[in-house]
Amino acid sequence: MEAQTVTAFLAVGTIIFVGFFANLIFTKYRVPDILLLIFLGVLLGPELIGGSFRLFTKDSLADVNQYRDLFLSTALVLILFDGGLCLDLRTLMKSMKLATFITVLTLLCEILLVATLLYLFLDMDIMLALVVGTIIGGTSEAVVIPIARKMRIRDETKAMLVMESVITDVLVIVIAIALMSAIVMGDVSMFFIPGELAIDFAVGGAIGFAAGFMWLFVLQKLQNQPLSYMITVAALFLVAGLAEISPIESSSAVAALMFGLAIGNRKHLKRWTTSVSLRLSSDEHIQEFHAEISFFVRTFFYVYLGLVFSFSTFDFKHLIIGLAIIGIIIVIRRGTSLLAWKIGDLDKADANALFAMMPRGLAAAVLATMPYTLLSSQGEPLWQESYAELILNVVLIVIIGTTIVASILVLWTESRIDRTNREKYRAKMYQESER
Repeated sequence: MEAQTVTAFLAVGTIIFVGFFANLIFTKYRVPDILLLIFLGVLLGPELIGGSFRLFTKDSLADVNQYRDLFLSTALVLILFDGGLCLDLRTLMKSMKLATFITVLTLLCEILLVATLLYLFLDMDIMLALVVGTIIGGTSEAVVIPIARKMRIRDETKAMLVMESVITDVLVIVIAIALMSAIVMGDVSMFFIPGELAIDFAVGGAIGFAAGFMWLFVLQKLQNQPLSYMITVAALFLVAGLAEISPIESSSAVAALMFGLAIGNRKHLKRWTTSVSLRLSSDEHIQEFHAEISFFVRTFFYVYLGLVFSFSTFDFKHLIIGLAIIGIIIVIRRGTSLLAWKIGDLDKADANALFAMMPRGLAAAVLATMPYTLLSSQGEPLWQESYAELILNVVLIVIIGTTIVASILVLWTESRIDRTNREKYRAKMYQESER
């Protein structure tokens, strides 16, 4: 066996071990595992340990980056499916209205304020500034869903956080592409964005939910067969691919979420379709199996985010802009979380969780390279070569920075929940002693 292969085996084993123990640490001490895994990725990067032991050189990382979109899309589909399996349909419907309002308000405020910052302090063209603001505007399902599921908050709030990450994922992709198309073509129809959003949500959701409903009957027939859980993964990828294929071209993310939602809510579907027998006893095993797959994929996704972090291309200006954008995100999320607390049926712990769930990730990492790809090749006069490194580095700073802030806020929120529970317990014991 070659030395590089041995080193790769050791690295993969180490990453999985660290991911497992990081998950245990979160369960016991409420410290999010993503933080440890990102820093592990930074350490394994070509500029630190990875370069010293020739585990990850810049050339090998460039080879990995060729398959980045495939890897990130796979991670997204699996994590969203896993999130859908664990969502209660009735809880989701209850939280939909407030989740949509808060999501759109937060995203619009972040896009406008980030664009204003770039326009005023970098003299960036306003359209390009809006593109960057949009790229940074959405939260990451790959980060939000695993953390939210483990937090001790209400199911309605967890559903809100899942829906926010899914909605913003679709919104930022559609809006960013529409804005870049407007820059290249000089114009874009005012009906383009609403039309694309309607297709992404309605068609993608319908395909995913219908496929999930029909797949329940397949699982009923296969529940005693070996590898029946793995065939569900195959069905998931077929559904995700079908949602994106021409001429449908909707959202694979929404389709994956709704596919998991249908399978995870088979009890509700059975009540709504009383003429159909849905005797399925293996849904818990499916959830456990896909939770393990999701753990494996997201562990390497978080490490990858650390791997792509490069110190050599950063300068002080990138850091200042990145920190300023993180500050904008913190202020806006605090404001909208307090607004949700006032107008919605949320308690303080729910509002604090809503405030904490600000990490950027998958969509931002993928979209960060698109302005260079689309605009520089067209020879747009507003594009400067320095913008390529600026946008990529600022996005990476925001991804890692918001993740660190979210980890701290999650730890703070969980400690507040512990303190509240202790106070309730003491009050209860005091009342019983007074009787």
